[in-house]
Amino acid sequence: MQELEKLEEDRLVIAKKLKSSIFVIILISLVISAIIYTQTYNLATSIIFAGLLGLIGYAVYKSNLTREFNYKFKNSVIRKIIQNINENLVYEPSLYMSLSDFNRTNIYKFPDTYSGNDLIYGKIKGVDIKFSDIYSQERVETVDEKGNTHVSYKTIFSGIFFIADFHKKFSSQTYVLSNKFGFKFGSRAHMDNSEFEDEFRTYTDDQINARYILTPNLMEQILKTKELFNCPLNIAFLDNQIYIYIEFNKDSFEPDIFQTLLGENSIVLKYKREISNLINLVEELNLNTKIWG
Repeated sequence: MQELEKLEEDRLVIAKKLKSSIFVIILISLVISAIIYTQTYNLATSIIFAGLLGLIGYAVYKSNLTREFNYKFKNSVIRKIIQNINENLVYEPSLYMSLSDFNRTNIYKFPDTYSGNDLIYGKIKGVDIKFSDIYSQERVETVDEKGNTHVSYKTIFSGIFFIADFHKKFSSQTYVLSNKFGFKFGSRAHMDNSEFEDEFRTYTDDQINARYILTPNLMEQILKTKELFNCPLNIAFLDNQIYIYIEFNKDSFEPDIFQTLLGENSIVLKYKREISNLINLVEELNLNTKIWG
C-alpha cells in the first residue's frame, strides 16, 4: 500500500507538470504560427503546422516525463495484480507476441511495422495461454498531383492478441469474424444461433468440423465475451489452438497519468478487472473442457 501511495504522489506531480506544459506549448505554437504566417500569408498552413509541432512536442515531453513512472507502475502494480490472480503466470512488460503467431491465421494483412508490450503467459487450469498488446501498421505510399511521393502508416490492428491451446487435434480451419470484417476463407458456415449470426460470420474448410467446434454453448460464450469487452472480436481455430484478436484500439495496461491510483475509481481496480477478464477467457470459453473425446 505504501508503494502505491508513493506512486500516487509521483503521478500527481507529473500530472501537474503536464497540465502546466499545455499552456506553454499553446503559447509557443501561437508564436510559431504567427512567424509562419508572416512568411507565407497562409493562415491555414501556419495554424496546422504550428499545431502539429505543438502536438509532437507535447507527446515527446509526456513520454520522457512518464517513462520512469510507467516502468515502476508495470513492475510493481501490474506484476502484483497478475501474481495475485494466478502465481503460475509470467509477466514481461517489454515483450510481446511474435509476428509469426500474429500472421499465422492470415486474418490481418502482414504488417510493415509491428510492435507491442505487456506479454502475459503461463498455464491456467491445464491450458497454456499467452497474450499481449499488439500494434501493427501497413506502409501506404501516395503520389500527389506534382508527382511527390508521400508515406503514411495505417493501423491494421491495435489491441490484445490472445492464444490458448485446445489440447486436442482437429484438422480443419474455422474463422469467427466480426460482421464488418472483410476477410473470407473457405465457405460460409451459417450457424443455428440468430444472435451469433447477427454479430459474426463464420468461414471454414470443413462444415462438419466447424459445427463440432462451435457448439451452442461455445457460441453463447463468444457472444458474452464480445459483450464483456465491448469491441470487435476476430477468432480463428487452427493448429489445435484458438487465436483471439480483441480490437481495444488502445495500449491496454499503460497507466493514465490523469487517473488516480487510489480509491474505488482507481485505475488499479480497472486494470485488475481487465486482466482478470482476459485470463478468465479460459473458463468463459470452456477452453479447459475437452470437447473432443
